[in-house]
Amino acid sequence: MSSRRNVRGLSLVFAIFSIVSVLSAQDASELKSKAESGDVAAQSSLADAYHVGKDVPKDAAEAVRWWQKAAGNGDLESQVNLGIAYQLGAGVPKNYAAAARWYRKGADQGNAVAQSNLAVLYHLGLGITRDDAEAARLWQKAAQQGVAVAQLGLGAAYEAGQGVVKNDAEAVRWFQRAADKGNPTAELALGMQYVNGAGVPKDPVLGVGWIRKSAEQGNPESQFWLGSAYQAGIGVAKDDVQAVLLYRKAADQGFAPAEYNLGQAYDSGTGVAENVGEADRWWLKAAEQGMAEAQYNIGLAYHSGTGVEKNEVEAYFWINLAAASLDMASVGESRDTIEKLLTPAQIADAQARCRQWTEAHQLAPVD
Repeated sequence: MSSRRNVRGLSLVFAIFSIVSVLSAQDASELKSKAESGDVAAQSSLADAYHVGKDVPKDAAEAVRWWQKAAGNGDLESQVNLGIAYQLGAGVPKNYAAAARWYRKGADQGNAVAQSNLAVLYHLGLGITRDDAEAARLWQKAAQQGVAVAQLGLGAAYEAGQGVVKNDAEAVRWFQRAADKGNPTAELALGMQYVNGAGVPKDPVLGVGWIRKSAEQGNPESQFWLGSAYQAGIGVAKDDVQAVLLYRKAADQGFAPAEYNLGQAYDSGTGVAENVGEADRWWLKAAEQGMAEAQYNIGLAYHSGTGVEKNEVEAYFWINLAAASLDMASVGESRDTIEKLLTPAQIADAQARCRQWTEAHQLAPVD
């Protein structure tokens, strides 16, 4: 149950959150009047009102319009909220560069939300040149102000050695702070450190306890790892039935590794009644998300006609995709065997589909 997680994986869960404080004491018409006359506080409050639908219809575009006015007049909270709107494409076309510009204004004034969100953009290279050192610096500032997602980001940076010198003890320190606030991803990260003995004495029982806390919050990655612990008997008594239950919870949320493991369980009848049709169904879900091992398995299923209708073209398509990622002789051998059963036209069509699939599943270009 070793961890192959990295800081890029963690960044997917960094929360982007806004600072909304609608002044409920203000009558909507009076608030509009003050906002239109140039009152910055009223502009900010009116934007917040449109954002949440307080005394006015919920309208993301109107919220952005008034945040722009207030932000242009120097209102800090509106600057941060405008950055969030541009990052999420809420009420305005998504524009990471614009989001970064507004976050920078807030970050330079010491706003922890802006610092944390700008760090994510630097880490991912969205709208600005990727700079892990700057991401770590900003996470440090926000983490010191108690922002859990920034503490998580800083811990992940130390774990991976991205932007800072790798230091598992520092990673644990920051994961612990975020985990103590109930952040589910930090709970998972802290648990994995204990399971692997990275930065702390190895303690699988304590580690699994933290992973369980995260899983109980519905985190699919944690449910997957907790299922893996039960399957391997790490930190808990081995229990294949419990492992399957946890894999299913994560798979139902579309977590590809859990879909793959659930397919494996159905294929072998481990923790659940053997059912090759169900195995293929879950492998196909994972394959469609790009998991090479699942692509190989579903390709073999189409080749043998086990659980699905025999289809050599589909078999070739999936195994050819898998071969691009799996450095295993058996994958190439299987593809070559199936290729001999196809016509040149079928091979060309399948290869064209593979190219189209690969292009369609690449990460979106940075705006």
